[in-house]
Amino acid sequence: MNREFSVSQIERYGVRDLDGVETPRLLFYQWALDANREKLKAICGGFENLRLMFKTFKATLLLAPYCHAGLKAVKTSCLGEARAVAARSNLSDILIAFPCFGSAVDGFLALRREFPHKRFSLVVPNLACARGLSAKADADIPIYLDLDPGMKRTGVAFGQAAAELADAIASLDHLSLHGLHVYDGNVQHHNPHAIRDYSNRLMMKIDETVRALHGKHTIHEVVTSSSITMQSNLEAHRAGAYSWRLTVSPGTAVLWDSNYNDILPKQFSYAAAVATRILDARRHRDGHFLTTDCGVKFGAGADAGPMHVLGFRGYRPFGKSEYFGMLAWLGFDRATGEPLADDPDEMIGRVVLVFPRHVCTTVSQYAHALLIRDGQVSETIPIDARDG
Repeated sequence: MNREFSVSQIERYGVRDLDGVETPRLLFYQWALDANREKLKAICGGFENLRLMFKTFKATLLLAPYCHAGLKAVKTSCLGEARAVAARSNLSDILIAFPCFGSAVDGFLALRREFPHKRFSLVVPNLACARGLSAKADADIPIYLDLDPGMKRTGVAFGQAAAELADAIASLDHLSLHGLHVYDGNVQHHNPHAIRDYSNRLMMKIDETVRALHGKHTIHEVVTSSSITMQSNLEAHRAGAYSWRLTVSPGTAVLWDSNYNDILPKQFSYAAAVATRILDARRHRDGHFLTTDCGVKFGAGADAGPMHVLGFRGYRPFGKSEYFGMLAWLGFDRATGEPLADDPDEMIGRVVLVFPRHVCTTVSQYAHALLIRDGQVSETIPIDARDG
């Protein structure tokens, strides 16, 4: 179901002198950042159960309010992100949720030497990864077994397979099993009811695995959850009265995107938008094609999909290329069916706002974002962990 009209507080996205912004440009909205942080805190019951996923927003300045509010742990997707967090935040518990092989192991060990007072941990999806770590390590490394909940990317199966991998790792030097990593960010769900059913099944699978490990291995933490499964996972965990500790690792909830808003409308507020300019209008049959400067190489991630646009009515996204985005102007309001008298030629040069389909890949396209506070640009936010 398309939920692009389910946008809260549309009036708060106005920006004074928006025409003066060089486009395309990523915008962060302070009011929405604050609202999303408070919503996350409420869902998690405080930040003790939150291991925030940093890779979505890649800006250490956005971490600071979370740290001030009590955040203690973070998850990154690469060594570069981990280094940025270690260097420019007071967080000391950093999980790198990406398998390390070869020179990446050397980089991880160098990171530990560079920041000896930080606790760096790694996910391990298989025995080959564990052996590579063990061969080079000179001190104990906290590791999390990477379990595959259905993403089909990395990870060992639940239950006996995970127990056998844990036993094999226990025989290796310098590796200390600390927890389980069960990330479900791209497991498909059609509606909130499907999410709840999924969460109940996931918690039971995790519990079976923890019990299969019991007696030989102690699991101190189980890390799960995307931004759309975290609430139902936490609720299923509480309902099941499981004894093991669950932390959730959402990232998209910090900024939100239209992909997740289609599934859970208004669960969080859009805190990120791309200011994009209409570059051309060309007549096509009974309507017009409009071209923007928000393409996949400069403005939106390659998997951005059909974005939601704020700033004019009567459009339909239909394509994108390297430097251009394409919209069809239909001549009527898609939400109400009301005919529109706008002249598409007069739209040329106008700046409109795009809510990204996939905010993670969109953010990584930019070296910095503009922070919008009280309807105007207030400062520049470096995307200082995008390289790595």
